[in-house]
Amino acid sequence: MNTIRIIAASLASALGVAAIAMSCGGGGKEAAPVVRDPIAPSREARLPRAPGVFSPSLVSIATPDHRADVSPGTQLSDADSCATCHPDAAAQWSSSAHSFASFGNPMYRANVERLRADMGKEPSRHCGGCHDLPLLVDGMMTSDAPIPADDLRSHSGVSCRLCHGVTSATGDGNASFVWSPTPLDAPALNDPASIARHKKQVTTKLDSGLCASCHRGFLSPDMNLPVHLTGVDEPGQWRSSAYTGNGLARMDKVEQQNCIDCHMERTPASPDELGAKQGTIASHRFVGGHTWMASMRGDTEQLRLTRAKLEGAASIDVAGARVVAAGAPGAWHLPADAAPVIPGTRLELDVVIRNLLAGHRFPGGILDAQDTWVEVEVADRRGKLLASSGLQHEADPKDVDTHVLRTLIVGEDGQVLDEHEISKFRAQIAFFTIAARDAQAVRYGFAVPSNLTPAQLPLVVTARLRHRSRTLAMQAAACAIVKTEEGKAFVAGARSARDVNLDPCKPQPITVVAQTMIEVGRGAKRTAKRPAWERMYEHGMALVHTIILRQAEPKAVLEAALAAAPDARAKAMVTVQLGWVAAKQGRISDVLKLVAEARTLAKAAAAPEPPVLDAIVADVYVRQNRYAEALAPAKACTERTPQNTSAWAVYARVLVALDRYAEGLAAATKGLDLNPREPDLLRSQATALLGLNDPRAQAAQEAYTRFRVPDDVAALRIRCSKSSARCMRDRNPVESIDLRAAR
Repeated sequence: MNTIRIIAASLASALGVAAIAMSCGGGGKEAAPVVRDPIAPSREARLPRAPGVFSPSLVSIATPDHRADVSPGTQLSDADSCATCHPDAAAQWSSSAHSFASFGNPMYRANVERLRADMGKEPSRHCGGCHDLPLLVDGMMTSDAPIPADDLRSHSGVSCRLCHGVTSATGDGNASFVWSPTPLDAPALNDPASIARHKKQVTTKLDSGLCASCHRGFLSPDMNLPVHLTGVDEPGQWRSSAYTGNGLARMDKVEQQNCIDCHMERTPASPDELGAKQGTIASHRFVGGHTWMASMRGDTEQLRLTRAKLEGAASIDVAGARVVAAGAPGAWHLPADAAPVIPGTRLELDVVIRNLLAGHRFPGGILDAQDTWVEVEVADRRGKLLASSGLQHEADPKDVDTHVLRTLIVGEDGQVLDEHEISKFRAQIAFFTIAARDAQAVRYGFAVPSNLTPAQLPLVVTARLRHRSRTLAMQAAACAIVKTEEGKAFVAGARSARDVNLDPCKPQPITVVAQTMIEVGRGAKRTAKRPAWERMYEHGMALVHTIILRQAEPKAVLEAALAAAPDARAKAMVTVQLGWVAAKQGRISDVLKLVAEARTLAKAAAAPEPPVLDAIVADVYVRQNRYAEALAPAKACTERTPQNTSAWAVYARVLVALDRYAEGLAAATKGLDLNPREPDLLRSQATALLGLNDPRAQAAQEAYTRFRVPDDVAALRIRCSKSSARCMRDRNPVESIDLRAAR
């Protein structure tokens, strides 16, 4: 049953239509060139790399060129030497989350100390490879002695010497890099040869591959956990997105960007910064979404920049409305502005959130720990609140009336784990973070009071998307740990080592990422500035994620968007989404017709033909087990989006289903080069090797078994649904929430 379930889920995930799918879309700076003949039959195989001496972390330490006078950990912690010539970079780094990644950070320390208490010190090296390399390489993560609160190595995090000492990195994740402890030669500023030697020593290939070595993280049996779970994977999501030209879910046009473009933007440099180029340096603040870390240190500038990065990263819209009378829903009013309001009926409002700017899932980072939520208010024309959702979440995060953009993880009892209790993790059961350029819908129901008077109309509907770095449960743990004697020692250690005062107990800053307001009912005015077709397009795109039995809903919304689309490009974008609806419903002839129409429209708009069209055709044929007909479009996806892991997964699966084992093996290994533990690719590889009577088949099958989706996900989801209203609601990718009537 596990294999059947994974096969059924894999295609939707692979081609970008499931809640856990990779991001999708347009163009890209680091995109590989189009490969016209991407694979040739090969007998190579890719078995996931096993951890080495620092297991379960994958970090490796190179042999130094000569004996170091100080320990490697001490070298790693020395930022002052770098600051002599690079004061701007050092100052920016000292404000970054990277520089507070270790035990001096109370939120991290609360998590890692819990892991060490639950699982032992050796498994905590899983964290240490990325967060605590100075402690790890000096043997302090597994020492019988406690981590010293007054040691600089406990407060250095991801340091200058770490990134600039990496000699190679792979995309495995969990610190999959090689670091060199060879001491650096301080350059003589009047000696060009000395400067050249120094540059050669510290120059790292600063690209998304280096970022992937730590920003792809997973939990696995190497930690003595019974399951393998993927955690953070911003680089993998980005590689399969619009921002590299490797997206396969929509027709999208965005500026080509990579990790460095977004998180290390060029900033003006001072005259003393010797690393400046044409008066600027790449910012070492690494601005992302860590508002709490900046706030607890009182770093107002880092907080300002972080909030500016978050504001507008996603949009929110009250996109559609319909009246439900006597249990029968009426037609959608699209967009929702000026929708009718009838006393004594139920008004349903679809709120749509879209990830506009993040090249990975929004919110990113640790997907079960982020706290981003939706607030909805309905008030009468005088401002009297009639109903709401999400207003309680700021103080009560377990309020079941709130839609939260988070991954739900459960333990073996099926209960949701809210405090990042790694030792108890058993399955991810719901996914509500949003892939790059994707959209998500939430349906809110409002019982219109039967005594509502015309004088109260129009009603004003306000929707907000709000963000704080971590859940209140995690903040409570961080606050508690600093109140212990050991915690006070670490706060004092941070003050001494880094000249900062840390207060994780003060309220976290909350950022309004996006907000919108519309009027409904008699007398309502249309206030939205965005084109109606675009709002309907995003609404329909979000509804495509709903279950197959409800695909009539996105179809109706998208057909309205198509009728309103102003030009050929807009019509092509909408037609692509209608193609996904037809594919999910198994309507092959309609898929082929819609894809042909989209091709014609794209040509008329002088737009490149989007690779998503091949993905839609491949999808519908695979859903019907018509693998021979799926072969050509599946191959085309890999040719046109060679960095999309899921495209390789579908192509490999099709080839294996057609008994073309050598080609299937080659396709699987291409995908595994991008994501070495992707379960669909590991399964195809194992099946291909078995079909080839290759002696490595057993090892490949064991790798698949080790890293596949846990067998009991469905059972745990059902168990959670029986005991939790949140789990029951989250079973549908488009949630339905009743607005709470105001008292």
